[in-house]
Amino acid sequence: MTSPQKDNDAILADEPAFMQAYARAREVFGRIPGVVDTAFGQKQTGGEYRQDIAIVVFVEQKRAVDELPADQLIPSTFEGYPTDVRVLRRAAFDGCDNTTTYDTIQGGIQISARIEPATGKFAAGTLGCIVRLRGDTGRENIYLLSNKHVLFAFGADEDDYIYHPFAPSPDTNRFQTPGDVNVLGPTQKAAFLQNVSFTPPGQSTASDFYVDCAIARIDIDSKCCNSTCTKDVIKTAPGSIIDLQVNGVNTLSEVRSIAAIPSAVGEQVFKVGRTTGRTVGVIRLINAPVTVPAVSGSPSFTGRNTIQIDLDTSAGAAVNCKGNERFTEEGDSGAVVVDQQGRVIGLHSLGAPPGSPSKFPSNACHIMPVLDILGICIPTTAGTSHGSCQATDGSGTAPAPASAATLVPAGSGPAFTEQQGVGLLSAPVEPAATPGLVALSDAERDRMLRLRDELRRTQRGRDLHEIFGQVRREVGYLVRNRRQVMIAWHRCEGPAFLAYTIKHLQGRIDAVPTEVNGVTRAQLLSRMARVLVEHGSNPLRAAIERYRDELMPILSGATTVHECLALLEEPAPAALTPAPRAEGRHR
Repeated sequence: MTSPQKDNDAILADEPAFMQAYARAREVFGRIPGVVDTAFGQKQTGGEYRQDIAIVVFVEQKRAVDELPADQLIPSTFEGYPTDVRVLRRAAFDGCDNTTTYDTIQGGIQISARIEPATGKFAAGTLGCIVRLRGDTGRENIYLLSNKHVLFAFGADEDDYIYHPFAPSPDTNRFQTPGDVNVLGPTQKAAFLQNVSFTPPGQSTASDFYVDCAIARIDIDSKCCNSTCTKDVIKTAPGSIIDLQVNGVNTLSEVRSIAAIPSAVGEQVFKVGRTTGRTVGVIRLINAPVTVPAVSGSPSFTGRNTIQIDLDTSAGAAVNCKGNERFTEEGDSGAVVVDQQGRVIGLHSLGAPPGSPSKFPSNACHIMPVLDILGICIPTTAGTSHGSCQATDGSGTAPAPASAATLVPAGSGPAFTEQQGVGLLSAPVEPAATPGLVALSDAERDRMLRLRDELRRTQRGRDLHEIFGQVRREVGYLVRNRRQVMIAWHRCEGPAFLAYTIKHLQGRIDAVPTEVNGVTRAQLLSRMARVLVEHGSNPLRAAIERYRDELMPILSGATTVHECLALLEEPAPAALTPAPRAEGRHR
């Protein structure tokens, strides 16, 4: 083999000459079948980079020298410069610690429950996928699925908000990164981190299956007026996982149980998590036991019947983006696991403890018991299997047939029924018609933006504006979907008062009346405060209790926006100084 005639010193002494030779090499080697392209850089030997600069030829795959004709061999030098031959590697956009704020909420993105006050750490996990409650075809039947240990981290409770991507600061209740935080909605009562009795499809005997699962409602809009004062709408992509790219798409095709399918061992699977992005795994064990660590006061226990998955190093990546041979890392919790046909088979829950070796397996819950115990379904592109939203056996959004009352047969342990699963959640009501958006002229929009800026001139105004930004979509949801709130709103002339307020903010009328059809504004505000405290989330309750006494006289009596702004500029009573965030309540 010919020794290099020109080393680094020669190359650096005459760089134009090297670049001219490199251009000719690209042309010559580009004619050889199997050559993808030619670059230049450090030579690699035995997987290690050397300091020698070389012309690097990338091929689709390496073949033995004796398998190639002489005219397809890459010489060890080209015009005296050393060469190197490498196989084209697979790559992806960096996925480590993805804290990107996405306009469209979908699977694979970061969510957070709250920040731990003592340490300032935030509980970041992964939104597995968008799900819906079974038997509910309503437009606002939109929830997110993740682990219980993600949605209830650091003492978070039922009816606390879930955020994307970050939670607000615990001491001030203000967002740490204004404009980069979305309040998605409140966690729901149905949440499990335990073994539950489940009978796999095609089987007659129930077994204990480990589930770590919870959901939160996504309040998608408030639709009070069509302005840029606040962002009224959250866009969602049901059935989609960011960057999933299984068979060239990001959509989920079906729901599948592998709990009783031996042939699934060795199958390739995929997940997208906020920490390591998209990774490819291989199923090593089905129905494997695993020790579940103690969390949030719950003792450690043995989780039964999990899916054990290793990183698939044959797929082109020897390690994940954290440098470990693992399918998942901390923060990927909550990601759904998908097979080669885009079917959801699991929900990732457990990975490597601190101090573990680089190579360590991951464990996922089987998806079917998760869906059944939560009473939810997954929107899919075409699937009609049990647990898909298009299923007709009662496990989808269509009303359950009479024969599907019990979806989970009783076994050795306590079973759960479809009605019990849905009953753990707030029963939906028929949504009211969504009012049309109010059309704004440019002048009206500019006026409203100026009023917003006036409100935010003081710290008090900024606090109120940020609190409104957190709760506005939930209030809209409750007014449209919670019967008691809906009744109070309409009986107290809420729609009429809102219409007058919007017209006044637009500049179309000079003042807002204090009474409509015999109902005073004070009566409306008092009644709405009571029902929203009763039926709202913990953050909404805390906001009302924090500001009600201060704002009630202002909002009840002021007739113009400028009068309200002037009153808000006056110092707040000492007793009404904003207090720390209220803790969640238990039911």
